[in-house]
Amino acid sequence: MNSTHSMSPPPAARWRVPFVRPDLPSFVEVEPAFRKIFAGGSLTKGEELAQLEAAACARLGAIEVVGVSSCTVGLALGLKALVHMQGDEQRDEVIMPSFTFLAGPAAVEWAGLRPVFVDCDPAAWTVSPASVAAAISPRTAAILACHTFGCPCDLDELTSIADEAGIPLMIDAAHGLGSRFRGRQVGSEGFAQVFSLSPTKLVVAGEGGLVATSSPEFAALLRRLREYGNDGDYSCSLSGLNGRLPELSAALGHASLARLPEVLRSRASAAAAYLNVLDGVPGIGVQQIAANASSSWKDFSITINPDEFGTSRDAVRQVLAAQGIDTRAYYSPACHRMPAFIRYHSADRHLPATDHLAARSLSLPMGAHVSPAVAEMVARALLDARG
Repeated sequence: MNSTHSMSPPPAARWRVPFVRPDLPSFVEVEPAFRKIFAGGSLTKGEELAQLEAAACARLGAIEVVGVSSCTVGLALGLKALVHMQGDEQRDEVIMPSFTFLAGPAAVEWAGLRPVFVDCDPAAWTVSPASVAAAISPRTAAILACHTFGCPCDLDELTSIADEAGIPLMIDAAHGLGSRFRGRQVGSEGFAQVFSLSPTKLVVAGEGGLVATSSPEFAALLRRLREYGNDGDYSCSLSGLNGRLPELSAALGHASLARLPEVLRSRASAAAAYLNVLDGVPGIGVQQIAANASSSWKDFSITINPDEFGTSRDAVRQVLAAQGIDTRAYYSPACHRMPAFIRYHSADRHLPATDHLAARSLSLPMGAHVSPAVAEMVARALLDARG
């Protein structure tokens, strides 16, 4: 098994510290909504979805929020809607980071477009604005940035680049609920931001996503596309798919959204404990958050320089796994080196920061089970892995 993939603990053992445990509301908090759904028999397209969309709109400061079945579906349908609105078939490229989850380029491809992979900032680990600007061409349909690990991307610079080029800025905000830019929750910047409600996130719905946008026209088209493209009379002028968010998921997401401040404080405390032990250790690098931003700490990630630390990232993973501590090597391999997407990447476009991070990045446990004491224990176990 490739050592960069998820590791299993020793046979018959369970993880002592799993990589993630969902930050769920109590059943008491969701029981009334669940009972109402069961009594009414409306399992989709009901009141719970409308209430979640309204609550998310208020939280994100967006004009419109559309609930969908997953962040990936939101990205795919959103990109398709955006290109349709542009009405220019020659624009078929989406500039995006390679240091991101594979769902991003998969959504681009499913929308009938081509990803153009660019490098990330070596300090912030989010997409490099300079790399984005250099990749713009007459074929560029959109810029797809990402709030990597919960760290907001450089929204000021990316917005300026997008506006000057006349290209819409879309953001994979899967990690973004709880992230702040210039003192505000991210979500209102750019043309659209797409959030995830999957179990690893701060707000969970089981599975699900939210698309926030400043364009009512885009939101209306997206609502059609999540209904197969149904124009309302079982006819279709633009094909979509089933991207509906079930009522039970919407109710769970709504209750979870209400807990976001509490969950955010918990993750910030765990991140502070990690940083207290690891920041400044030779060979350990930490993500640099800009002074005008704050991270949701969806993940707490570091880099390990084997020459300075004394052992490699993958060796550390093996040592921690033997102790029942689960970790992830995001995003290794980077998207531009994956078999599914390598054909989109030009050999003469070098992504040194991306390759560096893919070889050295390590994400440590984070979630409802990671108190400051647990984070400190994991961090010290990591240091002990040097031998």
